Amino acid sequence: MTTILSATGIEGYRAFLHERDGEADLLNRTLTHREDFFAKIAAEPVRSRQHIDEETFLRNLRRRRPEDGLSPQMYWLLATAKLNQAERFGVGLGEVYGLNSGRDLPPEQVYLELEEHYHTRLLAHALDMFGLRFEVVPPPLLMRQIVKTAVFFPRRASFPAVGAAEMAGCTLFATLKRIGIELFEDEPDVAARIDLLYGEILVDEIGHVGCCAFMSSKRGRWLMRRLYPLIGRVLARQTTEILLLTDSKALDAEFRRPFDLDELSAQASSATFVAAHP
Repeated sequence: MTTILSATGIEGYRAFLHERDGEADLLNRTLTHREDFFAKIAAEPVRSRQHIDEETFLRNLRRRRPEDGLSPQMYWLLATAKLNQAERFGVGLGEVYGLNSGRDLPPEQVYLELEEHYHTRLLAHALDMFGLRFEVVPPPLLMRQIVKTAVFFPRRASFPAVGAAEMAGCTLFATLKRIGIELFEDEPDVAARIDLLYGEILVDEIGHVGCCAFMSSKRGRWLMRRLYPLIGRVLARQTTEILLLTDSKALDAEFRRPFDLDELSAQASSATFVAAHP
């Protein structure tokens, strides 16, 4: 499903971003084509027939470990609400310190920042199907420290670690996508919407991995591959609900497998672009 463009590498990725996302507006935090996508989503709302207790959801949203005895559906919704909070925190921190808005920034950095904003909106739409609102909660302390280090570390030196985190994100989003489709398979419209929303995130995350790989040296790409399973396990443990939804040994085995962008691209909602493989 990789898009074939006339340009390759980072130039090809920039062309892909403009084709997929449209014009970038940093002031209003929008991308024109993504706004068109959300307009279509809003025009075709999907509502689940399942009753989800909002009070239970909100109470557990702020817990490090959720209460025992909740349904798999509730664990999935909590994981959906929590998984992107660390990236959202990092993007917000970068904005506060003006790290992502300079005139001298390469265009892909602007697009990548804005795409992270859209990930929050995509996940919010997933929750909205069940009558739940997306709420901002701080990620766990360990994740906050990791994110701060990544944000303030020299940009070029940070690419391997950031790329490894993006690789881990791909695997975890793909895992939640699969589980969500299975959990709500008796509501085909809900399962299809989960497939679409999570698939949109995968398109972006795969592109982010390729961008970080392109910006890294050969040794940096080696480091991405070595850090990937370590960061993946940390992210999974910081979102406990994921470990309650899937066998921890199976997830650990997934992180030990060679990272396969082509396999992940097959689960994306549309064509992807990889500037370089890690």
